Amino acid sequence: MKNKYLTLGALVISLLYVDLFCGAGGTSTGVESAKVHNQKCAKVIACVNHDANAIASHAFNHPDTLHFTEDIRTLNVNKDSELVKHIAEMRKKYPFAKVVLWASLECTNHSKAKGGMSRDADSRTLAEHLFRYIEAINPDSIQIENVEEFLIWGPLIPKVVEKDGTSYCPLTPLMKPIWIPDPERKSEYYNKWVDKVKKYYYNYDYRILNSADFGALTSRKRFFAQFNKSEFPIVWPEPTHAKNPVSGLFESLEKWRAVKEVLDFDDEGVSIFGRKKPLVEASLERIWHGLIKFVAGGKDKWLLKYNSINKETRKHTPPSIEEPCPVISTQGRLGIITSKFLSAYYGNGFTSSVDEPSPTVTTGDRFSLISSTFIDQQFGKSKPAGINTVLGCITTNPKYAKISTFIMNQYSGGGQSSDINKPAPAILATPKQNLITCEKWVLNTNFKNTGSSIDQPAPTVTANRKWHYLMDAQYSRVGNDVEQPCFTLIARMDKTPPYLMEITQSGKIPSFIKIDGNVVIYEIYEDDTPMMKKIKEFMALYGLLDIKMRMLKIQELKEIMGFPADYKLIGTQAEQKKFIGNAVEVTMARKICEASANKLLEIRKVA
Repeated sequence: MKNKYLTLGALVISLLYVDLFCGAGGTSTGVESAKVHNQKCAKVIACVNHDANAIASHAFNHPDTLHFTEDIRTLNVNKDSELVKHIAEMRKKYPFAKVVLWASLECTNHSKAKGGMSRDADSRTLAEHLFRYIEAINPDSIQIENVEEFLIWGPLIPKVVEKDGTSYCPLTPLMKPIWIPDPERKSEYYNKWVDKVKKYYYNYDYRILNSADFGALTSRKRFFAQFNKSEFPIVWPEPTHAKNPVSGLFESLEKWRAVKEVLDFDDEGVSIFGRKKPLVEASLERIWHGLIKFVAGGKDKWLLKYNSINKETRKHTPPSIEEPCPVISTQGRLGIITSKFLSAYYGNGFTSSVDEPSPTVTTGDRFSLISSTFIDQQFGKSKPAGINTVLGCITTNPKYAKISTFIMNQYSGGGQSSDINKPAPAILATPKQNLITCEKWVLNTNFKNTGSSIDQPAPTVTANRKWHYLMDAQYSRVGNDVEQPCFTLIARMDKTPPYLMEITQSGKIPSFIKIDGNVVIYEIYEDDTPMMKKIKEFMALYGLLDIKMRMLKIQELKEIMGFPADYKLIGTQAEQKKFIGNAVEVTMARKICEASANKLLEIRKVA
C-alpha cells in the first residue's frame, strides 16, 4: 500500500526539530530557512517555552508548529502525551528525516555577564531535565546552545570579600548569600552531565562558534554541542567570513559583514548636550573612550598628563610635534601653546599651513588665518583664557580669544588674561603675569596630527565628515565600529541598551560653541564634569560640532540577530528586546542545520 505521507516534501526534509526554550523563534527561524541544493531541508515540528508572549510571537511567524506554553520541567512527556504522539505522527509523514532535540539551555546564571551577582543554583540545573525528553522522544540528535561558561559548570560557593584584614559574605537585598562559581571545581557538573548523555549511546563533540564568521551581523560567540547517534555523523559548518580575511589557493573568506547594513542613519538621535537630564559621568566616559577609539583612531597621546613625568626616568616628557597642539608643561603648571594655522570652520576641521597651497575654496567662507598665543592653566580652578585648537579655541573668556599677544594672569580664579593695549593687572610680590606671543603654523588633523610650517604648501582639506559607532552600555565596554558586526546583544537591553553614536562636523551647533568673527570658541564651564571637559577639548581638537546618540530600534536589533525584516514580535518594547537578546542568532541555527542536512543527504545518496 502506498504511503499517504510520501510526497516530494517528505523526500527532501532531512531533519525534524523539537525546539526547547524556543523563545520568540531564533532557532526555529534559522531551521525553517535552511536549504540544501536550494530546497527546504528541515522543519520545526514542536516547541516549548514558558513565556506567553514569546510563544505568541513564535506562533505568529511559525503557525504550522505545535506550541506548548509551559516550563520544560513540568511539560507532560509520557508516551500518550500530545508532544510524543505528534512526533510519532511526523516521523510517519517524513520517514527519511532524523529527529533533532534542540535545547538552548538557560544561560543567565552561567554567563560571565552576570558579573558578581548571585547565581541561581536551581536555574543552572535545567540541563538535568533534558533526560525526560531523551527517554520519551529518543531523538537521533541532541543539539545544545549556551554561553561559553557552560563548559565550566560546577558547584557554587558563597562569595567572600576580604577587606581591612577581615572576611565577610555580602548578602543580596533579600538577605541571602551571594552565590558564585567555585573556582576550584570548574567543569565538575558539566563533565558528569556529558557522560550521562553519552550513556544513551550518543557520540559527542562541541565547538565555540562566532556567528560573524558565518555571515551574521553580530560577533556573538556561543557554545554549541552535538550528541548524535552513530548513523548521524557530527558535522560543523565551515566559516565563510573572517575579521581579517586572507584569500589563498585553498581558502577564501569574505570580510565580516558590517552592521551598518541594517542601521537607520537618517535617525541621527539627540545631542548629548543640553539635555533636560544630563548624561551620567559613566556614560560620558564611554562616549569619550569611543571618541578616542573611533574618531582619533585609538590615538590618545594628546591626552598626556599635563605634568607628564616618565615613570621610569622621572623626567618630564613633552608631547611630540606629531601630536595636536603640543603642550610643554612648566613648574608653574602652565602649558604654553603657540598656534597659527588655516582653519576650515565648516569642513571636516582639518587645517592647513598658510605656507602650503590652500585647500579647495568653496562658495562659503570656510577658511581663516588664525594667529594667536594662549596659555593653558592645567591645574587648579583657573580656566584656559584662550585655547586655539583645530577649529578655534576653548575659552571661558571669549573676548580675549582673538588677541595675538596678551598677558596671562596665572593665579586668577577666573583665568582672566589682559590685552597688552590695556593697563596690566596689579603686580604683586609673586609674579602672576606672563607675556605670551606666538609663531605661525598649521595643524593638520588627518589623524597624523603633524603640524606644518606656514612656508610649506597646505594639504588638501576634505569635506564634512560624520563618524558612527555603536556604544555598548555594559560595564566598561566601548562598542563597535559600524563597519564591523555588532557586539553581542543581551536580554537586559532594556536596562543597558546599545546606542548608535553620531559624531559630526556639521549641523546645528550646541550652545557652548560660539562663533566670534573668524574664531570658533568652545566654552568650558565651571559646572562641567571632568569627562564633559575632556569631551569638549576633544571636539575642539578634531573640529567636531556635535555628538548625538540614540538607542537602537527594535527593527535594527531584530535584523542584527538575523530575523527577517518582517518578523513579528509581540509584547512591550522591553519584552521584545529581551526576546531578541535571548534568541539564538538565526544564521548560526541555519548553518548548523544545513551542515547536518547536507551530510545526511550525501549518506542517503551513497546508500
